[in-house]
Amino acid sequence: MPIELTPVQQDLALRLSEHAKDACRLVGLRCQKCEPHHFYLTVYRYYGRVPGMMGEVDRCIDWCMSKGKLMFTAQRFGKWCAKQAKWDREKQITKAEMDKLQSGTIYQQTEYRRRLAPHP
Repeated sequence: MPIELTPVQQDLALRLSEHAKDACRLVGLRCQKCEPHHFYLTVYRYYGRVPGMMGEVDRCIDWCMSKGKLMFTAQRFGKWCAKQAKWDREKQITKAEMDKLQSGTIYQQTEYRRRLAPHP
């Protein structure tokens, strides 16, 4: 079954491709398999789940440079988005848990204060 993107998603894939190529050229990183169709699957999976995908491209390129990677690919960016979605979900769960503790029973409120207290 082929992936069908909305016009907005297709435009985002095009802009991600152009942005990645420009950013890689700027920092001297090789950019391979960064045509718009290489970003289709990532946009399809993570559009709406990973906010600020253009900024995430920059963060992924920075990570590549810090780890000594010589090449940026759309596949590497897709894996980056998968991890980012996971981290966002974990933060959301932690926040919901903390909100529940803050407004819960006296025991839960004590646990909330204990978690927020600086550790020596």
